[in-house]
Amino acid sequence: MEIIPLINEITNTFNETFSKNLNSLNLESKIRNVGDEFTLKLYEHFLNYIDDKFKNSKERKSMFNIKETRYRTLITSVGYIHVKSTSYYDKKTKKRFVLLREILHLKPYQRLTNEAEYQLVKYAMDENMSQAARHALRNTQISRSTVSKKIGKLDGSIVENITKCENQPEVLYIEMDEIHANLQKGGNKICPAAIVHEGYVEDFVKRKKLKNIHYFASSKLSYEELWEVIFDYVDKKYDINKFKKIFVSGDGASGIKNHNNCFPNAKFVLDPFHYIRKHLKYIFKDDTYLRNLADEYIRNDMINDFKELVKSQISLYPEQKKYMEQHRDYIINNLDGIKNQKDEDYKVHCSMEGHINQAFARYITSSPYGFSERGLENKLKLLVYHANKIDLTIKDYYDLKYGTNTYEDINIKIKKLCNIKYDQKLSSNHQSEYKIETKLPILDSASENNRLKELTNLRQEIYVI
Repeated sequence: MEIIPLINEITNTFNETFSKNLNSLNLESKIRNVGDEFTLKLYEHFLNYIDDKFKNSKERKSMFNIKETRYRTLITSVGYIHVKSTSYYDKKTKKRFVLLREILHLKPYQRLTNEAEYQLVKYAMDENMSQAARHALRNTQISRSTVSKKIGKLDGSIVENITKCENQPEVLYIEMDEIHANLQKGGNKICPAAIVHEGYVEDFVKRKKLKNIHYFASSKLSYEELWEVIFDYVDKKYDINKFKKIFVSGDGASGIKNHNNCFPNAKFVLDPFHYIRKHLKYIFKDDTYLRNLADEYIRNDMINDFKELVKSQISLYPEQKKYMEQHRDYIINNLDGIKNQKDEDYKVHCSMEGHINQAFARYITSSPYGFSERGLENKLKLLVYHANKIDLTIKDYYDLKYGTNTYEDINIKIKKLCNIKYDQKLSSNHQSEYKIETKLPILDSASENNRLKELTNLRQEIYVI
């Protein structure tokens, strides 16, 4: 490739740029602009050189006939480029061949290069899609809808490298909540989300940090399916047999408490924030004495006294009777979760609300735009990778674009209930591995199917508190 003409051209541009209106205020911008222009010219020059080289080669003449040469405009990570693109016909197969597509791995009519798409997706991991559209590509702005479409087409997932924990903790914490998202077709989508961690790194500092935190979220998976994904991670990361206790905490939603298939001996803890601020405070308002009295009744199983206390409060606010009774019943249905707040091994209060806001809600719930279902799932996927500190590489991007979906792979096996791999503990220190190759029948009702799954699930013996 002859680089001298290109250098002469950029030298002339450099001289012309710096000979006009040069001052201390625009010096840096002029240097940046000349550098960007040189980068674009070099990119164009290189692709045109490759096109001409192949067109005139003996290899091409022996294999392909020329159909046409035309100029194409591509959006790259450094800006717009205009390059020659020659198309050919294979002499034997008569199939069309375009060298530019092969070099850049482009599909027909693809204007954004894969590197540009990669930069957009990487930027969208840390910012919203509008910011990615404006700032991800140098000297180029594209529409938010373009970013949304590119993210919506990511069918695969990144296989995270989960290494076995060297220092097994005695206690594991699993916190779960939900994310609300607006859909383009209308309505609100509830997406389960969770974190797994080992407690505080240091519990004596004011600003506490969680140890070995790992995030999960999905718009496609149900709570039950997300529990399976969490179990898969915990099983790879830790030795489940060696946990003294596993705590599951959240706001008491049925999906959060439905952990028995995966963690049958885990203890549920009702989030103190929801318990005090959302439920007790609604009933007893700002009366601290009554709130403390109600809490004492609840923790000492004095349920009738608690009901009478609520009844007296309803008499003061009869227009709120319906809602006070709902909060009362919610508290009674979560008695064990409230008592477990005082467990001597439960040393980390649930902070899931803050993690939801920081990692997800400000990009999802606060977004003024509606998501497509596929786009929502992929956006959550990117946010999870970012929260888990995965530095997206170009290879990761190709896995996202063309690879398989790990979550779907896990849950297809779960739904079919076949080829389930588990360990059965023997009397010796060794473990024998079994594989089941069978399909279980599908019964008429959900309750019967769940019961069948419980009967066929041997995880109840995996660890003992």
